[in-house]
Amino acid sequence: MTDPVPWSAGRILHQGVLCYLAVRTGSGPHLTPVVYVFDGGRVWLTTSRRSVKARTWKQDRVVGGLVRAGAQSVTFRGRVRTYDAIDPLTWPAATVGGPWLIRAATRFTFKNARFFAGYAVDAGRVPLAWSPAGRVFARVGLADGWVVSDDGVVEGWGEDGIPGARFRRSFQALSRARGIDLGAPAKIRRALGASGTGAMVLQPEDREPLVLPVRWRRVAAEGAFDAVVPRGLAELSGAGPEVPAALTLDHASAWRASDMSGMVVRGTAALYALGEARRGAAELRERIRLAGTAEDAVEDAALIRLRPSRVVWWRGWTSGTAA
Repeated sequence: MTDPVPWSAGRILHQGVLCYLAVRTGSGPHLTPVVYVFDGGRVWLTTSRRSVKARTWKQDRVVGGLVRAGAQSVTFRGRVRTYDAIDPLTWPAATVGGPWLIRAATRFTFKNARFFAGYAVDAGRVPLAWSPAGRVFARVGLADGWVVSDDGVVEGWGEDGIPGARFRRSFQALSRARGIDLGAPAKIRRALGASGTGAMVLQPEDREPLVLPVRWRRVAAEGAFDAVVPRGLAELSGAGPEVPAALTLDHASAWRASDMSGMVVRGTAALYALGEARRGAAELRERIRLAGTAEDAVEDAALIRLRPSRVVWWRGWTSGTAA
């Protein structure tokens, strides 16, 4: 079952370009951007039949997602159903839902027409996994979610109440370490820079994944990343003080998949908030500022620190892993 999506959330879901979609895996959450369309109160998208997402959905249909539009975002959780032309197990659902499936596929094509134009330009280089024959169509029902902004939660639906989060009581710099993200190609790292906006998923053991819009900064001396959100958004996750997490940094293209690049850094994250820190509050405050937090928002911010144990990078249709 899904709850009706409020108008404010629907507006953002219609306007957004990319959906950052998270799945649960045995090695922690996996989070990547995909093009999508919002139709009939659901999010529709495609992915490679061999992707981590598609393989995970055979065992676990739970997802978390984030869509941005201007200064606001929608973060949601739900369940996925796939439709695959070469998988007979998906045919009954496709037959029953034929009319709205066709409508959603048509709207998906129109909304993302510029990306299909990019595929046409690069037709000679597009791998099979990125062609229509190598992909599956997926529908995500939105069980619950929230409209969020830089100031915190604006509106929610589905879940009753905010579960809360737990934060570590002391903060100090980590020991010096060489970041494994240096295993990604230098061209990708230069495109991403050392700070910016990104998407981060937190995966508590007993809850569904939650994807948050964050401001991030790479802390080179520690081989780690600091991500900052309003504390109210961290509270939505029910996570902490340590939690499996993934931070996705990407350099998007307006129309050409071959020009897109990014990284997913994965590992265990630690949660901190100024009101909870008994030691190291001054250093924590400075780290929150350095991540680009406005001065009047520092005291109400939470910092999520991730020293990755695994990095997945991509540029166009090429990808790799460092661990």
